[in-house]
Amino acid sequence: MLSFILSNRDFLHPFHSHVLQGVQEYCEQAGYFVMYTRFQYSADSKPSQIRLPAVLQSHAMTDCVVLAGSNYENFTKVLENRGIPYVLLANNFASEGPREPVDQVRFDDDAGAAEATRYLIQLGHKHIWYIGDTSLPWYRTRYQAYVREMENAGFQPCAQTLALSDDRFMNGVKSVQALLEQKAPVTALFAGTDDVAYGALEGLRRCGLQVPGDISLVGFDDQQIRTPSLTSVRVDREEIGRQLAKMAINKIMANGQSMPEVLLPTKLMKRETCRPLLNMHPAKEQA
Repeated sequence: MLSFILSNRDFLHPFHSHVLQGVQEYCEQAGYFVMYTRFQYSADSKPSQIRLPAVLQSHAMTDCVVLAGSNYENFTKVLENRGIPYVLLANNFASEGPREPVDQVRFDDDAGAAEATRYLIQLGHKHIWYIGDTSLPWYRTRYQAYVREMENAGFQPCAQTLALSDDRFMNGVKSVQALLEQKAPVTALFAGTDDVAYGALEGLRRCGLQVPGDISLVGFDDQQIRTPSLTSVRVDREEIGRQLAKMAINKIMANGQSMPEVLLPTKLMKRETCRPLLNMHPAKEQA
């Protein structure tokens, strides 16, 4: 028996629902049953203040926990203190310091963000803006890769890293409007997630700008929900789930022994929202 705990996310979150699908597929083949639970808790709560969901209050109900969604150290400390084995989707884990690379699956968002930034540079862009709330670890990792690639190319990194809305879509809308109101030079945008990219697309539309005619746009996650033509960094979400389930079962078979981290690659999917700068109106370059 495995427990899939989706922390601090909507019930049918498009990314994590695919992760759950991968967990379920692997467990069916391995003869394990998966229980799904959505769990909300605050990052500021002390471990003693966190009331575990019912499925975790009895050791007899689960052999290992799969943690997805947004998780924090206070929750994992509770699990460790109670001797409940778990494996973790590490990209969305926030901690004060580095976490030991065990009992976790992670996709290489550093490499994915670097590839996306290099692609825009190869298209001739130098006024590339990053949008994403860097108070959250997944946006911060991608931002750091973006900064590194921009500096390696001799360009000035520019970013809107303060969340202007708790809603990711609206953060994209408002961030684009803010940087355009500043009359900042911009020919390309790299959004930290597709949700932000969809919002950026709407923000550009409201300002009378077209993608990719005026500004090229790249997202991250490759959700293909609102805009299937979006250039985005693909993450194999089902494979993340399969690797989490495999690690959890291996951990059970090894009587709780720590498992080494699994790192999964990403891939840039080049679609219709990017174009070479030379084909764009020169006024946009000098704005």
